[in-house]
Amino acid sequence: MNQQRQQPNILLLFKIIAYLISSWILVHLLSVFGAFLAVAYPLWWLFSPDSTICFMCRSGKEGKKCPFCQETIVKNQTFPKRPLSAVLNGILILSFSLFSIGIVYGESKLLYKLGFPPTPKTVSFIIPTKGQYKLGEVFPMNIEITGIKAPINAVQADLGFDNQRVELMDISTEGSFANIFVQKDINNEAGYARLTGGLANPGFLGEKGLFGTAFFKAKIPGVVKIEFLPTSLVLANDGRGGNVLNQLSSVSYLILPEKVTDEEARSQTMIFNETKVLGKKSEETQMIFYDQKPVLGLETDINSSFKVEKQGFGDILLNVLGYIDSFILTFWTKLFNFENTILLK
Repeated sequence: MNQQRQQPNILLLFKIIAYLISSWILVHLLSVFGAFLAVAYPLWWLFSPDSTICFMCRSGKEGKKCPFCQETIVKNQTFPKRPLSAVLNGILILSFSLFSIGIVYGESKLLYKLGFPPTPKTVSFIIPTKGQYKLGEVFPMNIEITGIKAPINAVQADLGFDNQRVELMDISTEGSFANIFVQKDINNEAGYARLTGGLANPGFLGEKGLFGTAFFKAKIPGVVKIEFLPTSLVLANDGRGGNVLNQLSSVSYLILPEKVTDEEARSQTMIFNETKVLGKKSEETQMIFYDQKPVLGLETDINSSFKVEKQGFGDILLNVLGYIDSFILTFWTKLFNFENTILLK
């Protein structure tokens, strides 16, 4: 008896699930093709009236009056009986289409707040090409980012370097796209440095951007490697603070055994001091909130790599739904922009 009672419940559950899936598919199909179907419906009826369905006749009870056709409903004759009925059916399809687009829009907003789909990881740090420097020479290394497809508003650049061969003199924020800096740490004992900053809404968007400039001093001859550490971050201005950093960079410089001359040393000192003066002027338009906490370099695993985030079936499904909604909304946005462009011409 219990098994017989459970079977109808299971069948009912499957029916509900099938209904929900079918409804979801129908809503998304209408959100894309509904408007086109609404326009094509009266033309379809014009060329083939007997094979066109009047939705009010089909859904109404036999013997009742169809509000569109203004005639008694006959179940074996559920096609529109006159042109106005065909037009009204087209308007009904258009109404459902607009309602479906509204549902897709609401669904996309909900998924977005839940983090689906994630903001694409397209940003990477770039380092100048390889070079060679003399002993005692101070050389700059720009901290730049590229591949910015969406506005960003926060950057954390963590550098690792061979402290036996080079010394990090300073990190300048002169010319940076950021105007708020909360942390600048330099630990030459650990071979570690961090610069953290950003800017307010709407963030920064460009082909590439300069975040800061690190000034190194060559100490011992040989090849020195400087790299961005996996703890680096580039956060999107997407309301969720998604990390869009995709690729880290590293570079090897050759430190020559030849020492800089006294004249070269004086020239470098003048350039370096001038840069610091410019940096001080730049700070007048920047908000600096450097704290005095100990540097975290000793706790940083330089050999670690990006962690691959494992996604469950639920995450994958929600990502797919998010991409589908994004495609539909982008489709209509581009279509209306295209129409506006034609009208402007």
